[in-house]
Amino acid sequence: MPRFGGTAANRRIAVALSFDFDAESVWLGGLNTNTPSALSRGAYAANEGVPRVLKLLAEYGLPATFFIPGYTAEIHPNETKAIADGGFEIGHHGYLHEPPTSLTHDEERVMIERGIEALVEVTGKTPVGYRSPSWELSPSTFSLLAEYGITYDASQLGADRPYWVADGGKRTDIVEVPSAWELCDSAHFWFSFFPTYRTGLSAPSKVAEIWREDFAGAYEESGDICYVLTMHPELIGRHHRLRMLRGVLDYILEHDNVWFATMGELAEDFRVRSQATAMIKEN
Repeated sequence: MPRFGGTAANRRIAVALSFDFDAESVWLGGLNTNTPSALSRGAYAANEGVPRVLKLLAEYGLPATFFIPGYTAEIHPNETKAIADGGFEIGHHGYLHEPPTSLTHDEERVMIERGIEALVEVTGKTPVGYRSPSWELSPSTFSLLAEYGITYDASQLGADRPYWVADGGKRTDIVEVPSAWELCDSAHFWFSFFPTYRTGLSAPSKVAEIWREDFAGAYEESGDICYVLTMHPELIGRHHRLRMLRGVLDYILEHDNVWFATMGELAEDFRVRSQATAMIKEN
């Protein structure tokens, strides 16, 4: 049985747990690196991270959204199916974790198509949500997403609550469910010497303080705020970090009227509320 009691109707705050199952694709496509050691770091997501994350989510009875590159789904079909079979939402995350800013219009179209095709082939589910690799977008992204039936995006960082995506100065019908680098594990934990030097080996206690305090402030403000955690199985799946996440979840669950939702549910809730508000204004 779920350990949380909040609903969309009675919520004081909404919480979404999101995981980017990048695996080897982040090295191959995002960082253009194919060394055995680098790829093994990506494989850790499938070998250890995903099973541990799924076990934790099952223990707490919590929903989550997994954004998965198409290539990851193809080379790790068992783990990808386990995520889908667990009832978790599957979102689009590129094909080979390619930053859209590095692609032409036609290349980005192919990336979106290949990502959708791979996810459908492995999970039988067509994604309606999209998180761009590295949270970068091109001038073509939103028009392409609309063309392929994507109804919400999770790549922008412009607010603490959902909003309508603007493209070329005009409002689209795509809902943005924004995130934050402060609430993303890679900003704190990603370490590498090559191909780029990143020093992210933060103590979990530091990150736990940031995540807890951000939740506390959002809960105090309340309203339509969405507290979105963005995590990667190869990072958060390490034992000490998963213990930190457990502590953060326990802290959140001490609070009343917390609605745990998928990213898609947050987007749909915003859409429904916006339509209701528009109807009231018309009358």
